[in-house]
Amino acid sequence: MPSKEEDKVVATVFDAELMYSEVAGIIPPRTGKDDSILMSRNYVRNWITKQLLLYKAIENLSDEEKDIQKQVEDYQTTVLIYRYKQKLITQKLSEEVENEEIEKYYEENKVNFVLSTPIVKAVFFILPKTAPHLVQMRKWFKSEKQEDQDLLDDYCITHAKKYDDFHNNWIEMKFLFNLVPGDVTKLENELRQNQKIIKEDDENYYFLKITEVYKEQNVAPLDYVRDEITLILKNKKKIEFESELEKQINEEAVRKKHVKIY
Repeated sequence: MPSKEEDKVVATVFDAELMYSEVAGIIPPRTGKDDSILMSRNYVRNWITKQLLLYKAIENLSDEEKDIQKQVEDYQTTVLIYRYKQKLITQKLSEEVENEEIEKYYEENKVNFVLSTPIVKAVFFILPKTAPHLVQMRKWFKSEKQEDQDLLDDYCITHAKKYDDFHNNWIEMKFLFNLVPGDVTKLENELRQNQKIIKEDDENYYFLKITEVYKEQNVAPLDYVRDEITLILKNKKKIEFESELEKQINEEAVRKKHVKIY
């Protein structure tokens, strides 16, 4: 960064000057020469455009239109109030939402959580056709016993090219359609009828098992909408807190005779 004595003008627009130090200040450290030149040129070009627009605005707007003091004051007031509220919310409003609150809201508002598309819990994996013990693995895949599922899990961790249980979370069924080879429409129909799908191509076998399903037009399970409800309740608490804050400061101001209405 040059000293004031070394600084120089890189562009002027009417009486406005753009100094080298200002342009240099926007270049991150260790930026390459070509990138530095490009960033500098863009900054100078944008600065010139801004100054020209400002000149035209001053030249063409009336004195009344150029009086922005009230807008500046209103903006400053809004920002300060927002920061004050956020500080109080951080200090006094708990981020935690109790399970009882979530469950109560869910029970009272189930009509708002009707599914528009099927959701599932699923397991998906890809095995090369050269993988060992494929006959035994297929038996585990078709089994509903927990011990067989544990064996399948261990097998897939060792031999699968890809193995995903989606963290045991609910996902929309449509996200499964592109995981396995074949026509998407046919696969969608097949998935709606069968909970275990096996496909293949020249090199691999594709295994898809749906462990749970909720069809469209059914109420979504609580664990699928828990995060949504949590956010709703947090926003509700925030609005209630702000409303109570405004009520309290008004009551305090009246009580202390800080407010007079004529």
